[in-house]
Amino acid sequence: MKSLSAVVVLVSLSFGTNLPLFGQPPQQEKLVFQNEYVRVFEVNLNPGVKLPSHQTGDRLIYSLNSYSLTYRWDGRATEERRKTGDIHFHPAGKHAEENPGKQKASFLIIERTSTPLPPGEQTGIDMAKASPFNTRVLFDRDLAKVFEVKFLPHDAVGMHLGLPRLVYALTPFDLVIKTPDGKEMKESSKKGTFRWHPAGMHSAENRTTAPTSLLVFGFKR
Repeated sequence: MKSLSAVVVLVSLSFGTNLPLFGQPPQQEKLVFQNEYVRVFEVNLNPGVKLPSHQTGDRLIYSLNSYSLTYRWDGRATEERRKTGDIHFHPAGKHAEENPGKQKASFLIIERTSTPLPPGEQTGIDMAKASPFNTRVLFDRDLAKVFEVKFLPHDAVGMHLGLPRLVYALTPFDLVIKTPDGKEMKESSKKGTFRWHPAGMHSAENRTTAPTSLLVFGFKR
C-alpha cells in the first residue's frame, strides 16, 4: 500500500439490543458481516471527520496500524494514540469521536446481539496453551478472549477448546480443521473476511507453503 491509514478493530459486546451500534447508522458505517450472534461494521473516517455522540456497548479496540483518535466522554476529551497490534477496552457509554490526524482512520465494529450464545463444550485447554509457539493472547476479560495466530508453512495449532468465536483473516488462509473423532474439513478465507464458529474441540493445520495469520475473537457470554 502506498498510503498509510489508521486502522482499528472495535469489538462491541452489547447484550441488550439488536439495533445497530449507532442507532441509525451514519454514512461512514457499512455492515460487512452479520449472523444471529454478532454484527460487524466497517467505518472509515477521513481527516477532520467527527461522529456525533452515540451510545455503545462494551467494546474492544484492536489497532492494525498506528493511529490517533479523539474521544469525548461526558464533556471531557481524551486523545488515544495506539500502535500496531495494541488492544484495549472501552466500557459502555455515550461518546463522540473525531479523527484529528492527516490520514484516514478505518476500523471495524463488532457487536454482540441480544441472542444468547449457543451451548457448547466447557472444558479443555485454550489454543495459546495448546500451541504457545505460534499463538498469543491479546486480550482476556470476562466478556471475551482474543488470540493472534501466526502459522508458518506446514504449521499447526494442537487440539484445543474453541469458544464461540469470530475468526478474522489477517492474510488469506487455507487450513485443515480436525475434530477429536478424526474428521477433517478444509477452511479457506480471503484477507479481511470473517467466519463464525460454535464452541468445540478442534485442531487447525496449515498444510500449505505460505505463512498465514488470523485473529480469533472468542466470546465468553
